[in-house]
Amino acid sequence: MGEVMATLGIWAADGSRVENVDMQVDTGASFSQLPDETLRDLGWIPTSTDVPADLADGTHSTVALGEVRIRYNGQDITRLFLFGEDGCPKLLGSDTLQGLRLGVDPVNHRLINVISHR
Repeated sequence: MGEVMATLGIWAADGSRVENVDMQVDTGASFSQLPDETLRDLGWIPTSTDVPADLADGTHSTVALGEVRIRYNGQDITRLFLFGEDGCPKLLGSDTLQGLRLGVDPVNHRLINVISHR
């Protein structure tokens, strides 16, 4: 599958503004990830620290995790985000995709709406 990018609006914690961030869609990532500095500059703080996580290369790590309010295509929701190290990839993970009811069209390299199942 080719690279799929999406622009996600990240709300400031006080609700005063939304900052648009270009993110790489990563269906293998459990949660979305932004650099710690980016999230803290918007007023977000982790609610959990030292959360065990495995990286794509198989190494074990611990991460900080917190709730962040986001906007995509006119829809506002709250999702868990990893507070990554400076310079980390800006990833849109599977939890956020599911919360926004989105899937990936690998042929056209874009996000698509999906019907929820119950």
